[in-house]
Amino acid sequence: MSQRCLLVYTKPSEPGRVKTRLIGAPETGALSATQAAELHRAFLADLLAELAGGRYRLELAWALEAGEEPPDGHHPGAGLPWRRQEGADLGERLYHGLAAAARHHLYVAAVGSDHPHLSAARVERAFALLEAGTDAVFGPAEDGGYYLVALSAKILAPALFAEIPWSSAETLAATLARCQELGLKVELLEPSPDVDTPADLGRLVSVLGQGEACCPETRRLLASWGRLSTPSEP
Repeated sequence: MSQRCLLVYTKPSEPGRVKTRLIGAPETGALSATQAAELHRAFLADLLAELAGGRYRLELAWALEAGEEPPDGHHPGAGLPWRRQEGADLGERLYHGLAAAARHHLYVAAVGSDHPHLSAARVERAFALLEAGTDAVFGPAEDGGYYLVALSAKILAPALFAEIPWSSAETLAATLARCQELGLKVELLEPSPDVDTPADLGRLVSVLGQGEACCPETRRLLASWGRLSTPSEP
C-alpha cells in the first residue's frame, strides 16, 4: 500500500455547466457562459500543473453524466488516472471517492478546482500532518467551506460527510463539530478564498495584478479579456 493519494474534483469545461455563479451581465463584472467555461479550464490547467510535482499519487474525480466519458485530447488532466464521482450530494461524492482511494493508500485528500493558486507545498503539509498523527486536515475557504480535506484512511467513515450543510457558510463549522463528536484530532491549514462570484474574480485579478507569480494560464486568459495587464505592458 502506498502512502498518499490526492483527488482533484472537477467537471468538464462546458458552457453552462461550470462556474455558473460567475455568469451574468457584463456590466456587473460577470462572465458569459463560454467565458466561465474557459476560466474553469484555465483554473484546472494551472492547478494540475502545480500539483503534478507533489509527492503523492494524483488523480482526477470527474462529475460526469450517465454514460459520459471524461474529456480527452488537449483538455487539462488528459492522461491522468481518473475515477467517476458517485453520490447524490457533495458529501457522498467525497466519501465514495476518498474511500476508493483509501483502499490502496494510507492517507487520502481531496481538493476542488476553484483554487488555481493552491500550491503542492500546502498539500504536502496536509499529508505531513496526517503522517505525524493528525486524523483530519482541512483548508478553510473564506466563504465558510473548505478547499481541502485530508484524512487518515483508518478514520474515514460516511458519518464525516453525512447531513452537512454543503455550499453554505456553515459547511466547515458543521464538519469540525462532527469531527469533535467522532473524537478526531484535527488541524487547519491557512484560509484561502474560492473564486465563485464576480467579486471573487475581481479579488483574484487584483492579486495577480500585484505580481503574484502563479496561475499562468489564468493570467493569460484574463489578459486576453482585458482584465489584467500582461508583464510587457506598463
